[in-house]
Amino acid sequence: MRWGRMIRSCIPRQPLVVLGLMTLWLWDSPRSEAARSELDPLVPKNRSTLVLRVPPAQDVDEGELLRITVQVEGGRPGTRVFAEGMPPGARWDEPSRTLTFQPDFIQGGTSHEVTFSAVDGADTARERMKLTIQDTLHTPEPRIIQREELPGSVRLTLEQTTDTWLDSPGYAGRTFAAVVTVPLAATAGRRLPVTVTLHGVGNWPPVARTSPDRFVIEPSDPHLTYWWGYSENLPKGPAVEGRIPPYTARRVLALLEWVLRSYPGADPHRVFVEGDSMGGAGALSLGLLDSRHFAGVFARHAQPVARAHRPWRLAQLASLWGMPEEEVPEADGLGVWSRLDMTRALRDDTGARAQFLFLEHGKDDPIIHFGSVVGPSTLTGASFYDTLQLRHIGHVAVWDEGGHTEPDPWLGARWWDRGWNPRSDPKSFLRRDLAFPAFSRSTWDGDPGRGGNGRQPRRLDSGYAGDPKVAGDTGWDGDVAGMINRSLRWDATRLVDSTRRFVMPLRAVRGAGVVGTPVVDVTPRRVQRFQCLPGERIRWTFGAAHGTVIAAPDGGVTVPRLQMDEDWTPLVLERS
Repeated sequence: MRWGRMIRSCIPRQPLVVLGLMTLWLWDSPRSEAARSELDPLVPKNRSTLVLRVPPAQDVDEGELLRITVQVEGGRPGTRVFAEGMPPGARWDEPSRTLTFQPDFIQGGTSHEVTFSAVDGADTARERMKLTIQDTLHTPEPRIIQREELPGSVRLTLEQTTDTWLDSPGYAGRTFAAVVTVPLAATAGRRLPVTVTLHGVGNWPPVARTSPDRFVIEPSDPHLTYWWGYSENLPKGPAVEGRIPPYTARRVLALLEWVLRSYPGADPHRVFVEGDSMGGAGALSLGLLDSRHFAGVFARHAQPVARAHRPWRLAQLASLWGMPEEEVPEADGLGVWSRLDMTRALRDDTGARAQFLFLEHGKDDPIIHFGSVVGPSTLTGASFYDTLQLRHIGHVAVWDEGGHTEPDPWLGARWWDRGWNPRSDPKSFLRRDLAFPAFSRSTWDGDPGRGGNGRQPRRLDSGYAGDPKVAGDTGWDGDVAGMINRSLRWDATRLVDSTRRFVMPLRAVRGAGVVGTPVVDVTPRRVQRFQCLPGERIRWTFGAAHGTVIAAPDGGVTVPRLQMDEDWTPLVLERS
Protein backbone atom coordinates (compact mmCIF):
# COMPACT_ATOMS: atom_id res chain seq x y z
CA MET A 1 0.00 0.00 0.00
CA ARG A 2 2.82 2.38 0.87
CA TRP A 3 4.51 1.82 -2.55
CA GLY A 4 1.16 2.28 -4.29
CA ARG A 5 0.62 5.64 -2.56
CA MET A 6 4.16 6.74 -3.50
CA ILE A 7 3.65 5.82 -7.14
CA ARG A 8 0.26 7.59 -7.26
CA SER A 9 1.83 10.70 -5.70
CA CYS A 10 4.28 10.93 -8.63
CA ILE A 11 1.50 11.00 -11.23
CA PRO A 12 0.57 14.60 -12.30
CA ARG A 13 -2.90 15.75 -11.37
CA GLN A 14 -3.47 16.89 -14.98
CA PRO A 15 -2.34 13.97 -17.10
CA LEU A 16 -4.17 15.16 -20.21
CA VAL A 17 -2.20 18.43 -20.24
CA VAL A 18 1.10 16.59 -19.87
CA LEU A 19 0.14 14.14 -22.61
CA GLY A 20 -0.74 17.04 -24.89
CA LEU A 21 2.61 18.72 -24.29
CA MET A 22 4.44 15.45 -24.93
CA THR A 23 2.51 14.97 -28.17
CA LEU A 24 3.36 18.51 -29.32
CA TRP A 25 7.05 17.95 -28.58
CA LEU A 26 7.09 14.66 -30.45
CA TRP A 27 5.29 16.18 -33.44
CA ASP A 28 7.74 19.00 -34.11
CA SER A 29 10.98 17.29 -33.09
CA PRO A 30 13.11 16.57 -36.20
CA ARG A 31 14.51 13.51 -34.43
CA SER A 32 11.13 11.82 -33.83
CA GLU A 33 9.92 10.91 -37.32
CA ALA A 34 8.89 7.40 -36.32
CA ALA A 35 6.98 8.67 -33.30
CA ARG A 36 5.36 11.40 -35.38
CA SER A 37 4.07 8.89 -37.95
CA GLU A 38 2.21 7.13 -35.15
CA LEU A 39 0.53 10.42 -34.20
CA ASP A 40 -0.19 11.51 -37.76
CA PRO A 41 -3.98 11.49 -38.42
CA LEU A 42 -3.24 10.47 -42.00
CA VAL A 43 -1.44 7.38 -40.72
CA PRO A 44 -3.77 5.80 -38.14
CA LYS A 45 -3.23 2.36 -36.68
CA ASN A 46 -3.90 -0.60 -38.91
CA ARG A 47 -7.38 -2.06 -39.24
CA SER A 48 -8.60 -4.90 -41.41
CA THR A 49 -10.83 -2.96 -43.85
CA LEU A 50 -7.99 -1.54 -45.96
CA VAL A 51 -5.66 -3.89 -47.84
CA LEU A 52 -2.51 -2.83 -49.69
CA ARG A 53 -1.04 -5.32 -52.17
CA VAL A 54 2.62 -4.74 -53.05
CA PRO A 55 4.72 -6.83 -55.45
CA PRO A 56 7.33 -9.16 -53.92
CA ALA A 57 11.01 -8.21 -53.63
CA GLN A 58 12.37 -6.86 -56.90
CA ASP A 59 15.77 -7.08 -58.59
CA VAL A 60 16.67 -4.62 -61.34
CA ASP A 61 19.80 -4.41 -63.47
CA GLU A 62 21.70 -1.17 -64.00
CA GLY A 63 20.13 0.61 -66.97
CA GLU A 64 16.97 -1.53 -66.86
CA LEU A 65 13.60 0.24 -66.57
CA LEU A 66 11.46 -1.00 -63.69
CA ARG A 67 7.77 -0.19 -63.15
CA ILE A 68 5.92 -1.31 -60.02
CA THR A 69 2.22 -0.79 -59.44
CA VAL A 70 0.59 -1.32 -56.05
CA GLN A 71 -3.08 -2.25 -55.54
CA VAL A 72 -5.49 -1.05 -52.86
CA GLU A 73 -8.56 -3.01 -51.81
CA GLY A 74 -11.30 -1.70 -49.55
CA GLY A 75 -10.98 1.67 -47.92
CA ARG A 76 -12.87 4.87 -48.50
CA PRO A 77 -12.98 6.95 -51.69
CA GLY A 78 -9.94 9.18 -52.01
CA THR A 79 -7.52 6.76 -50.36
CA ARG A 80 -3.97 8.14 -50.50
CA VAL A 81 -0.91 6.01 -51.16
CA PHE A 82 2.58 7.22 -50.19
CA ALA A 83 6.02 5.79 -51.00
CA GLU A 84 9.12 6.30 -48.85
CA GLY A 85 12.69 5.04 -48.95
CA MET A 86 12.95 4.97 -52.74
CA PRO A 87 16.42 4.84 -54.32
CA PRO A 88 17.77 8.11 -55.76
CA GLY A 89 16.26 8.72 -59.17
CA ALA A 90 13.06 6.73 -58.57
CA ARG A 91 9.72 8.44 -59.21
CA TRP A 92 6.41 7.79 -57.46
CA ASP A 93 3.24 8.65 -59.42
CA GLU A 94 0.42 8.53 -56.90
CA PRO A 95 -2.52 8.90 -59.35
CA SER A 96 -1.46 5.66 -61.10
CA ARG A 97 0.12 4.21 -57.93
CA THR A 98 3.22 3.39 -59.94
CA LEU A 99 6.89 3.55 -59.01
CA THR A 100 9.25 4.02 -61.97
CA PHE A 101 12.99 3.55 -61.66
CA GLN A 102 15.90 3.16 -64.05
CA PRO A 103 19.17 2.85 -62.10
CA ASP A 104 22.27 4.22 -63.71
CA PHE A 105 25.60 2.44 -63.93
CA ILE A 106 26.98 3.50 -60.53
CA GLN A 107 23.97 2.45 -58.43
CA GLY A 108 24.47 -1.31 -58.62
CA GLY A 109 25.18 -3.44 -55.58
CA THR A 110 22.79 -1.55 -53.29
CA SER A 111 19.44 -2.47 -51.73
CA HIS A 112 16.58 -0.22 -50.64
CA GLU A 113 13.54 -0.97 -48.53
CA VAL A 114 10.62 0.95 -50.01
CA THR A 115 7.67 1.51 -47.69
CA PHE A 116 4.20 1.99 -49.17
CA SER A 117 1.38 3.39 -46.99
CA ALA A 118 -2.30 3.46 -47.97
CA VAL A 119 -4.40 5.88 -45.89
CA ASP A 120 -8.13 6.55 -46.19
CA GLY A 121 -8.62 8.87 -43.19
CA ALA A 122 -9.82 6.10 -40.87
CA ASP A 123 -7.60 3.10 -41.63
CA THR A 124 -4.09 2.55 -42.86
CA ALA A 125 -2.20 -0.29 -44.48
CA ARG A 126 1.55 -0.37 -44.73
CA GLU A 127 3.75 -2.79 -46.69
CA ARG A 128 7.45 -2.93 -47.43
CA MET A 129 9.26 -4.10 -50.54
CA LYS A 130 12.97 -4.75 -50.92
CA LEU A 131 14.44 -3.36 -54.14
CA THR A 132 17.93 -4.59 -55.08
CA ILE A 133 20.00 -3.05 -57.87
CA GLN A 134 22.22 -5.64 -59.56
CA ASP A 135 25.75 -4.50 -60.38
CA THR A 136 25.70 -5.52 -64.04
CA LEU A 137 27.81 -2.80 -65.67
CA HIS A 138 31.43 -2.90 -64.52
CA THR A 139 33.97 -0.25 -65.48
CA PRO A 140 37.74 -0.49 -64.94
CA GLU A 141 38.91 0.37 -61.42
CA PRO A 142 41.16 3.43 -61.24
CA ARG A 143 44.75 2.70 -60.22
CA ILE A 144 46.59 4.68 -57.54
CA ILE A 145 49.98 5.71 -58.94
CA GLN A 146 51.04 8.25 -56.30
CA ARG A 147 50.22 8.96 -52.66
CA GLU A 148 51.11 12.26 -50.98
CA GLU A 149 50.70 13.05 -47.27
CA LEU A 150 49.23 16.50 -46.59
CA PRO A 151 48.14 18.10 -43.29
CA GLY A 152 44.91 16.34 -42.36
CA SER A 153 44.51 14.53 -45.68
CA VAL A 154 46.05 12.22 -48.27
CA ARG A 155 46.30 13.23 -51.94
CA LEU A 156 46.00 10.35 -54.39
CA THR A 157 46.97 10.60 -58.05
CA LEU A 158 44.96 8.10 -60.08
CA GLU A 159 45.14 6.60 -63.55
CA GLN A 160 41.71 5.88 -65.00
CA THR A 161 41.68 3.38 -67.87
CA THR A 162 38.71 3.44 -70.25
CA ASP A 163 36.60 0.73 -71.84
CA THR A 164 33.83 1.06 -74.43
CA TRP A 165 31.43 2.43 -71.79
CA LEU A 166 33.81 5.21 -70.75
CA ASP A 167 35.23 5.86 -74.22
CA SER A 168 34.46 5.42 -77.90
CA PRO A 169 35.47 2.00 -79.33
CA GLY A 170 38.29 3.60 -81.30
CA TYR A 171 39.76 5.23 -78.18
CA ALA A 172 39.00 2.58 -75.55
CA GLY A 173 42.01 1.50 -73.50
CA ARG A 174 43.60 4.92 -73.08
CA THR A 175 44.14 6.46 -69.65
CA PHE A 176 43.12 9.72 -67.98
CA ALA A 177 44.64 11.32 -64.90
CA ALA A 178 42.61 12.19 -61.81
CA VAL A 179 43.28 13.36 -58.27
CA VAL A 180 41.34 12.38 -55.13
CA THR A 181 42.01 14.02 -51.76
CA VAL A 182 40.92 11.96 -48.76
CA PRO A 183 40.39 13.61 -45.33
CA LEU A 184 41.96 11.59 -42.53
CA ALA A 185 39.13 12.48 -40.11
CA ALA A 186 36.44 10.74 -42.20
CA THR A 187 35.09 7.48 -40.78
CA ALA A 188 31.93 5.43 -41.17
CA GLY A 189 30.72 7.03 -37.95
CA ARG A 190 31.72 10.54 -39.01
CA ARG A 191 30.99 10.95 -42.67
CA LEU A 192 32.27 14.02 -44.49
CA PRO A 193 30.96 15.65 -47.68
CA VAL A 194 32.34 15.06 -51.16
CA THR A 195 33.09 17.74 -53.75
CA VAL A 196 33.60 16.93 -57.43
CA THR A 197 35.71 19.76 -58.88
CA LEU A 198 35.76 20.19 -62.68
CA HIS A 199 38.58 22.25 -64.17
CA GLY A 200 38.38 24.90 -66.87
CA VAL A 201 40.33 25.11 -70.12
CA GLY A 202 44.06 25.02 -69.36
CA ASN A 203 43.60 24.47 -65.62
CA TRP A 204 45.06 20.97 -65.30
CA PRO A 205 46.83 19.60 -63.30
CA PRO A 206 45.26 20.99 -60.13
CA VAL A 207 47.25 22.70 -57.41
CA ALA A 208 47.91 20.47 -54.38
CA ARG A 209 45.93 21.67 -51.36
CA THR A 210 44.96 20.06 -48.12
CA SER A 211 41.35 19.11 -47.52
CA PRO A 212 40.78 18.00 -43.92
CA ASP A 213 37.00 18.56 -43.94
CA ARG A 214 35.84 16.99 -47.23
CA PHE A 215 36.70 14.56 -49.99
CA VAL A 216 37.71 16.23 -53.26
CA ILE A 217 37.51 14.46 -56.63
CA GLU A 218 39.35 16.19 -59.50
CA PRO A 219 38.96 14.44 -62.89
CA SER A 220 40.54 15.65 -66.11
CA ASP A 221 39.04 16.60 -69.48
CA PRO A 222 42.12 17.18 -71.69
CA HIS A 223 40.14 17.03 -74.94
CA LEU A 224 37.80 19.88 -73.94
CA THR A 225 34.55 17.94 -74.28
CA TYR A 226 32.93 20.33 -71.79
CA TRP A 227 32.61 17.40 -69.42
CA TRP A 228 30.00 15.65 -71.56
CA GLY A 229 31.18 13.37 -74.35
CA TYR A 230 31.80 12.96 -78.08
CA SER A 231 30.88 10.88 -81.07
CA GLU A 232 31.18 7.12 -80.84
CA ASN A 233 32.76 7.24 -84.32
CA LEU A 234 35.84 9.13 -83.19
CA PRO A 235 38.67 8.98 -84.07
CA LYS A 236 37.93 6.98 -87.24
CA GLY A 237 34.71 8.55 -88.52
CA PRO A 238 32.89 11.89 -88.63
CA ALA A 239 30.97 13.15 -85.59
CA VAL A 240 27.76 13.62 -87.59
CA GLU A 241 27.22 9.86 -87.80
CA GLY A 242 26.25 7.56 -84.96
CA ARG A 243 25.49 8.76 -81.42
CA ILE A 244 27.06 11.14 -78.90
CA PRO A 245 27.32 9.19 -75.62
CA PRO A 246 28.31 11.14 -72.46
CA TYR A 247 31.68 9.40 -72.14
CA THR A 248 33.33 12.16 -70.09
CA ALA A 249 30.40 12.48 -67.68
CA ARG A 250 30.51 8.70 -67.21
CA ARG A 251 34.19 8.87 -66.28
CA VAL A 252 33.39 11.48 -63.62
CA LEU A 253 30.56 9.35 -62.19
CA ALA A 254 32.79 6.26 -62.22
CA LEU A 255 35.30 8.13 -60.05
CA LEU A 256 32.51 9.16 -57.70
CA GLU A 257 31.38 5.53 -57.44
CA TRP A 258 34.94 4.44 -56.63
CA VAL A 259 35.27 7.00 -53.83
CA LEU A 260 31.89 6.20 -52.27
CA ARG A 261 32.60 2.46 -52.31
CA SER A 262 36.24 2.69 -51.22
CA TYR A 263 35.76 5.11 -48.32
CA PRO A 264 32.88 4.53 -45.86
CA GLY A 265 33.53 8.03 -44.51
CA ALA A 266 32.36 9.64 -47.77
CA ASP A 267 28.76 10.85 -47.37
CA PRO A 268 26.64 9.96 -50.45
CA HIS A 269 23.93 12.41 -49.33
CA ARG A 270 26.35 15.37 -49.37
CA VAL A 271 28.01 15.17 -52.78
CA PHE A 272 28.47 18.53 -54.51
CA VAL A 273 29.76 19.41 -57.96
CA GLU A 274 31.58 22.65 -58.73
CA GLY A 275 33.56 24.23 -61.53
CA ASP A 276 34.65 27.40 -63.32
CA SER A 277 34.22 28.25 -67.02
CA MET A 278 34.25 24.89 -68.86
CA GLY A 279 34.10 23.32 -65.41
CA GLY A 280 31.10 25.47 -64.52
CA ALA A 281 29.27 24.29 -67.64
CA GLY A 282 30.14 20.72 -66.68
CA ALA A 283 28.91 21.28 -63.11
CA LEU A 284 25.55 22.46 -64.46
CA SER A 285 25.14 19.56 -66.89
CA LEU A 286 26.20 16.90 -64.37
CA GLY A 287 24.31 18.47 -61.49
CA LEU A 288 21.06 18.85 -63.43
CA LEU A 289 21.10 15.88 -65.81
CA ASP A 290 22.46 13.46 -63.18
CA SER A 291 20.79 15.24 -60.28
CA ARG A 292 20.11 12.00 -58.34
CA HIS A 293 23.77 11.96 -57.22
CA PHE A 294 24.27 15.59 -56.14
CA ALA A 295 23.08 17.73 -53.26
CA GLY A 296 24.06 21.03 -54.89
CA VAL A 297 25.80 22.72 -57.84
CA PHE A 298 28.33 25.59 -57.59
CA ALA A 299 29.05 27.01 -61.04
CA ARG A 300 31.19 30.04 -61.89
CA HIS A 301 31.26 31.71 -65.30
CA ALA A 302 29.23 28.82 -66.69
CA GLN A 303 27.58 28.61 -70.11
CA PRO A 304 24.13 27.07 -69.43
CA VAL A 305 23.00 26.85 -73.08
CA ALA A 306 25.37 24.97 -75.39
CA ARG A 307 24.05 26.64 -78.56
CA ALA A 308 24.92 30.07 -77.09
CA HIS A 309 28.68 29.41 -77.04
CA ARG A 310 30.92 31.85 -78.89
CA PRO A 311 31.57 31.02 -82.58
CA TRP A 312 35.03 29.51 -82.15
CA ARG A 313 33.87 27.33 -79.25
CA LEU A 314 30.90 26.15 -81.34
CA ALA A 315 33.35 25.12 -84.07
CA GLN A 316 35.52 23.21 -81.59
CA LEU A 317 32.56 21.39 -80.03
CA ALA A 318 31.10 20.64 -83.48
CA SER A 319 34.16 18.46 -84.14
CA LEU A 320 32.98 16.32 -81.19
CA TRP A 321 29.17 16.63 -81.45
CA GLY A 322 28.37 17.74 -84.98
CA MET A 323 26.92 21.20 -85.68
CA PRO A 324 23.92 22.44 -83.66
CA GLU A 325 21.61 22.32 -86.68
CA GLU A 326 22.53 18.66 -87.27
CA GLU A 327 21.42 17.63 -83.76
CA VAL A 328 23.25 14.31 -83.67
CA PRO A 329 21.25 12.23 -81.18
CA GLU A 330 22.24 10.56 -77.97
CA ALA A 331 21.16 7.02 -77.11
CA ASP A 332 17.57 8.09 -76.35
CA GLY A 333 17.19 10.16 -79.52
CA LEU A 334 17.49 13.68 -78.09
CA GLY A 335 20.09 15.80 -79.84
CA VAL A 336 23.15 16.63 -77.75
CA TRP A 337 22.81 20.41 -78.25
CA SER A 338 19.26 20.27 -76.92
CA ARG A 339 20.33 17.94 -74.11
CA LEU A 340 22.89 20.52 -72.98
CA ASP A 341 20.40 23.40 -72.92
CA MET A 342 19.79 23.80 -69.19
CA THR A 343 16.59 25.81 -69.74
CA ARG A 344 15.20 22.68 -71.42
CA ALA A 345 16.47 20.45 -68.60
CA LEU A 346 14.71 22.57 -65.98
CA ARG A 347 11.54 22.62 -68.07
CA ASP A 348 11.39 18.86 -68.72
CA ASP A 349 13.11 17.06 -65.82
CA THR A 350 11.55 16.89 -62.35
CA GLY A 351 14.91 15.79 -60.92
CA ALA A 352 16.64 18.85 -62.35
CA ARG A 353 13.96 21.11 -60.85
CA ALA A 354 14.75 19.71 -57.39
CA GLN A 355 18.41 20.78 -57.61
CA PHE A 356 20.02 23.75 -55.83
CA LEU A 357 22.31 26.06 -57.83
CA PHE A 358 24.86 28.66 -56.72
CA LEU A 359 25.90 30.81 -59.71
CA GLU A 360 28.51 33.51 -60.30
CA HIS A 361 28.95 35.58 -63.49
CA GLY A 362 30.78 38.72 -64.64
CA LYS A 363 29.18 41.41 -66.82
CA ASP A 364 32.54 42.25 -68.40
CA ASP A 365 33.38 38.60 -69.09
CA PRO A 366 34.41 38.35 -72.76
CA ILE A 367 34.71 34.54 -72.70
CA ILE A 368 31.30 33.50 -71.31
CA HIS A 369 29.46 36.76 -71.89
CA PHE A 370 26.53 37.75 -69.69
CA GLY A 371 24.04 37.06 -72.46
CA SER A 372 24.51 33.36 -71.68
CA VAL A 373 22.28 33.77 -68.60
CA VAL A 374 20.02 36.71 -69.53
CA GLY A 375 19.52 36.01 -73.24
CA PRO A 376 16.70 33.71 -74.43
CA SER A 377 17.40 30.14 -75.48
CA THR A 378 16.53 29.54 -79.12
CA LEU A 379 15.06 26.18 -78.06
CA THR A 380 12.79 27.21 -75.16
CA GLY A 381 12.47 30.96 -75.70
CA ALA A 382 13.38 31.67 -72.06
CA SER A 383 16.64 32.84 -70.53
CA PHE A 384 18.41 30.79 -67.88
CA TYR A 385 17.79 33.37 -65.14
CA ASP A 386 14.11 33.66 -66.12
CA THR A 387 13.76 29.87 -66.13
CA LEU A 388 15.13 29.68 -62.58
CA GLN A 389 12.44 32.10 -61.43
CA LEU A 390 9.52 30.77 -63.49
CA ARG A 391 10.21 27.12 -62.61
CA HIS A 392 10.80 27.91 -58.91
CA ILE A 393 14.32 26.48 -58.82
CA GLY A 394 16.39 26.71 -55.64
CA HIS A 395 19.22 29.07 -56.50
CA VAL A 396 21.51 31.90 -55.49
CA ALA A 397 22.95 34.07 -58.27
CA VAL A 398 25.54 36.83 -57.99
CA TRP A 399 27.06 38.99 -60.68
CA ASP A 400 29.36 42.00 -60.88
CA GLU A 401 31.55 43.93 -63.33
CA GLY A 402 34.33 41.37 -63.23
CA GLY A 403 35.73 39.53 -66.22
CA HIS A 404 36.40 35.86 -66.76
CA THR A 405 39.34 35.78 -64.35
CA GLU A 406 39.55 39.43 -63.24
CA PRO A 407 37.64 40.52 -60.10
CA ASP A 408 35.24 43.46 -60.07
CA PRO A 409 37.44 46.60 -60.44
CA TRP A 410 35.52 48.47 -57.72
CA LEU A 411 34.12 45.84 -55.33
CA GLY A 412 36.99 43.37 -55.50
CA ALA A 413 36.92 39.58 -55.40
CA ARG A 414 34.05 37.76 -53.68
CA TRP A 415 32.58 41.00 -52.30
CA TRP A 416 29.29 39.16 -51.79
CA ASP A 417 30.74 36.34 -49.66
CA ARG A 418 29.91 36.94 -45.99
CA GLY A 419 30.68 33.42 -44.82
CA TRP A 420 27.42 31.62 -45.56
CA ASN A 421 27.83 28.37 -47.45
CA PRO A 422 24.90 25.93 -47.84
CA ARG A 423 27.42 23.09 -48.05
CA SER A 424 28.51 23.57 -44.45
CA ASP A 425 26.21 26.03 -42.67
CA PRO A 426 24.90 24.57 -39.36
CA LYS A 427 21.30 25.63 -40.13
CA SER A 428 20.79 26.42 -43.83
CA PHE A 429 22.46 23.35 -45.31
CA LEU A 430 21.83 20.98 -48.21
CA ARG A 431 21.50 17.21 -48.31
CA ARG A 432 20.31 15.04 -51.16
CA ASP A 433 17.76 13.38 -48.83
CA LEU A 434 16.46 16.54 -47.13
CA ALA A 435 13.92 19.14 -48.22
CA PHE A 436 14.90 22.79 -48.70
CA PRO A 437 12.96 25.89 -49.82
CA ALA A 438 13.40 27.29 -53.33
CA PHE A 439 12.98 31.09 -53.27
CA SER A 440 11.77 33.04 -56.30
CA ARG A 441 10.59 36.55 -57.22
CA SER A 442 12.09 38.13 -54.10
CA THR A 443 11.67 41.90 -53.87
CA TRP A 444 15.27 42.03 -52.59
CA ASP A 445 16.58 40.61 -55.87
CA GLY A 446 18.84 42.75 -57.99
CA ASP A 447 18.08 43.44 -61.67
CA PRO A 448 20.44 41.51 -63.97
CA GLY A 449 19.04 43.25 -67.08
CA ARG A 450 18.42 41.79 -70.51
CA GLY A 451 20.25 43.78 -73.16
CA GLY A 452 22.51 46.75 -73.85
CA ASN A 453 22.64 50.18 -72.21
CA GLY A 454 24.38 51.97 -75.06
CA ARG A 455 27.83 52.21 -73.45
CA GLN A 456 29.33 49.40 -75.49
CA PRO A 457 28.56 48.08 -78.97
CA ARG A 458 27.41 44.50 -79.17
CA ARG A 459 30.11 42.11 -80.32
CA LEU A 460 29.48 38.57 -81.50
CA ASP A 461 32.07 37.11 -79.15
CA SER A 462 31.56 39.12 -75.95
CA GLY A 463 28.10 40.67 -76.11
CA TYR A 464 28.12 44.07 -74.40
CA ALA A 465 31.13 43.38 -72.19
CA GLY A 466 33.52 46.26 -71.53
CA ASP A 467 37.01 46.28 -70.09
CA PRO A 468 37.00 44.21 -66.88
CA LYS A 469 39.62 46.55 -65.39
CA VAL A 470 37.54 49.70 -65.91
CA ALA A 471 34.76 50.42 -63.43
CA GLY A 472 31.37 51.49 -64.78
CA ASP A 473 31.95 50.75 -68.47
CA THR A 474 29.86 47.58 -68.82
CA GLY A 475 27.47 47.75 -71.74
CA TRP A 476 24.79 45.56 -70.16
CA ASP A 477 21.65 47.14 -68.73
CA GLY A 478 20.33 46.35 -65.26
CA ASP A 479 22.41 46.52 -62.07
CA VAL A 480 26.17 46.53 -62.56
CA ALA A 481 26.45 44.21 -59.54
CA GLY A 482 23.69 42.34 -57.77
CA MET A 483 22.41 39.20 -56.10
CA ILE A 484 19.36 36.93 -56.21
CA ASN A 485 18.24 35.09 -53.04
CA ARG A 486 21.64 35.65 -51.37
CA SER A 487 20.12 36.87 -48.07
CA LEU A 488 17.36 34.27 -47.60
CA ARG A 489 17.80 31.36 -45.17
CA TRP A 490 16.07 28.24 -43.89
CA ASP A 491 16.51 26.13 -40.74
CA ALA A 492 17.00 22.52 -41.83
CA THR A 493 17.51 21.41 -38.22
CA ARG A 494 13.84 22.14 -37.42
CA LEU A 495 12.37 20.65 -40.58
CA VAL A 496 9.15 18.60 -40.21
CA ASP A 497 8.37 16.51 -43.30
CA SER A 498 5.50 14.11 -42.54
CA THR A 499 2.65 12.82 -44.68
CA ARG A 500 0.27 15.34 -43.10
CA ARG A 501 2.40 18.34 -42.31
CA PHE A 502 5.46 20.21 -43.60
CA VAL A 503 7.25 22.82 -41.48
CA MET A 504 10.31 24.87 -42.45
CA PRO A 505 11.45 27.98 -40.49
CA LEU A 506 12.56 30.87 -42.75
CA ARG A 507 14.25 34.23 -42.25
CA ALA A 508 15.93 37.07 -44.13
CA VAL A 509 19.43 38.36 -43.30
CA ARG A 510 19.56 42.13 -43.55
CA GLY A 511 22.75 43.62 -44.98
CA ALA A 512 24.14 47.13 -44.85
CA GLY A 513 21.93 49.67 -46.59
CA VAL A 514 19.05 47.23 -47.11
CA VAL A 515 15.64 48.81 -46.57
CA GLY A 516 12.35 47.05 -45.81
CA THR A 517 11.57 43.36 -45.70
CA PRO A 518 11.58 41.00 -48.69
CA VAL A 519 8.43 39.53 -50.22
CA VAL A 520 9.14 36.18 -51.87
CA ASP A 521 7.56 33.03 -53.31
CA VAL A 522 8.58 29.78 -51.58
CA THR A 523 8.52 26.27 -53.08
CA PRO A 524 9.62 23.27 -50.97
CA ARG A 525 11.96 21.03 -52.97
CA ARG A 526 13.19 17.46 -52.34
CA VAL A 527 10.16 16.79 -50.17
CA GLN A 528 10.44 13.26 -48.76
CA ARG A 529 7.03 12.55 -47.15
CA PHE A 530 4.71 15.52 -47.75
CA GLN A 531 3.94 14.37 -51.28
CA CYS A 532 1.07 16.18 -52.99
CA LEU A 533 -1.30 15.24 -55.80
CA PRO A 534 -1.64 17.53 -58.80
CA GLY A 535 -4.44 19.99 -58.04
CA GLU A 536 -4.50 19.16 -54.32
CA ARG A 537 -5.48 22.03 -51.99
CA ILE A 538 -2.86 22.83 -49.35
CA ARG A 539 -3.39 25.14 -46.37
CA TRP A 540 -0.44 27.30 -45.33
CA THR A 541 0.42 29.61 -42.45
CA PHE A 542 3.39 31.93 -42.03
CA GLY A 543 3.20 33.93 -38.84
CA ALA A 544 -0.13 35.79 -38.97
CA ALA A 545 -0.50 35.21 -42.72
CA HIS A 546 -2.41 32.21 -44.03
CA GLY A 547 -4.13 30.91 -47.15
CA THR A 548 -4.66 28.00 -49.52
CA VAL A 549 -2.67 27.04 -52.62
CA ILE A 550 -3.15 24.42 -55.35
CA ALA A 551 -0.42 21.88 -56.10
CA ALA A 552 1.11 22.14 -59.57
CA PRO A 553 0.86 19.37 -62.21
CA ASP A 554 4.13 17.86 -60.90
CA GLY A 555 2.85 17.96 -57.31
CA GLY A 556 4.98 20.96 -56.35
CA VAL A 557 3.55 23.56 -53.98
CA THR A 558 4.43 27.25 -54.23
CA VAL A 559 3.31 29.68 -51.51
CA PRO A 560 3.27 33.18 -53.04
CA ARG A 561 4.35 36.54 -51.66
CA LEU A 562 5.49 35.72 -48.13
CA GLN A 563 6.81 38.71 -46.22
CA MET A 564 9.95 37.59 -44.42
CA ASP A 565 11.86 39.36 -41.64
CA GLU A 566 14.96 38.75 -39.54
CA ASP A 567 13.22 36.46 -37.04
CA TRP A 568 12.76 32.76 -37.74
CA THR A 569 9.15 32.19 -38.81
CA PRO A 570 7.86 28.67 -39.59
CA LEU A 571 6.19 28.10 -42.93
CA VAL A 572 3.58 25.42 -42.20
CA LEU A 573 1.84 23.39 -44.92
CA GLU A 574 -1.08 21.07 -44.17
CA ARG A 575 -3.51 19.16 -46.33
CA SER A 576 -6.84 20.88 -46.81
